[in-house]
Parts: sequence; C-alpha cells; structure tokens
Amino acid sequence: MPVTSRVSTVSVHPFQIRAAASQDMDQLCGLASELLANIRAEGTADDARRVFEHIMNSADLGIIVVAETKGALCGYAYASYEWRAEFGGETMDIIALFVSPQWRSKGVGGSLIVALLENAKQRGIRRVSAEVHPGNSAIERTLESSGFDPERRTLWGLQL
Repeated sequence: MPVTSRVSTVSVHPFQIRAAASQDMDQLCGLASELLANIRAEGTADDARRVFEHIMNSADLGIIVVAETKGALCGYAYASYEWRAEFGGETMDIIALFVSPQWRSKGVGGSLIVALLENAKQRGIRRVSAEVHPGNSAIERTLESSGFDPERRTLWGLQL
C-alpha cells in the first residue's frame, strides 16, 4: 500500500480544512508572520515561505493544512515527518498551529489537528508529538481535547 500525504477536504461550516496549495502562499506567510511575532521568533515571513515551499515540493518531509472561509485563510497547521527507532518508524511532529484571532474558539484549531491526525493514520504513523510554548493554554486545551497527553521531557537547544 503506497504511503500518502493527502488530506481530504473537510467541510466544517463556516470553514473548510484542506491541504495547502501554492496559491495560498501569500496568505499562509501572512499567518506565519503573525505566529512568529506572537512567539517572538527570530524567523521572518520570508523564512516561513522557504520552509512552506520546501515542504510543498517534498511531500515526504511534512504537511501543511489550512482552514479557509470565503476564499480567505483563517488558520494553518504544519507538521514534519521524522523517522525514530524509539517510536517504531515514522513519526509526526506538529511544528506550528495558528488561528487568526477572530476565528479562535470556533473549532478551527481542533479541526486542523484532526486533519493532521488523519494524515498520520493514512501514513501508518503511530506517534504524533507537539511542542508548546510555556503559557499557551489555548493550544494545550486543543491538544488535550484531541487526545494528547503532556510528556515530562526537557527540550534543549543550541543556536548556531
């Protein structure tokens, strides 16, 4: 059975969830810019564009799903695939989840997570993880309602 990176279009009134397409790039980068500013990241919208283009051109690296309403994007989620013996093969790491402020608490974030989990199941992935910035209780609630449990691990990093 071939591995797929497809996400079916999910129609949830008044928005739909679908895989990102190249024509979404400008709106997607606008949303990413808001997210990067919110988390005080060093990355820019141009950095996000390079990542998104790379992922869209290499489906085995990850997936980007968007929430759309009336032709406008109101949220997105991006996940990468990684192979780890610790978890028996391919895993999914949810890298980013962002919902425009006016669309929060309307099911958009949860629907984006559902689309990523559907994709993981299609690929035979048994392990999905998400890193959350401290104090982001909204994403914690969304993940918890989707079945995620917090893990007791410490993330270490080195800026090169």
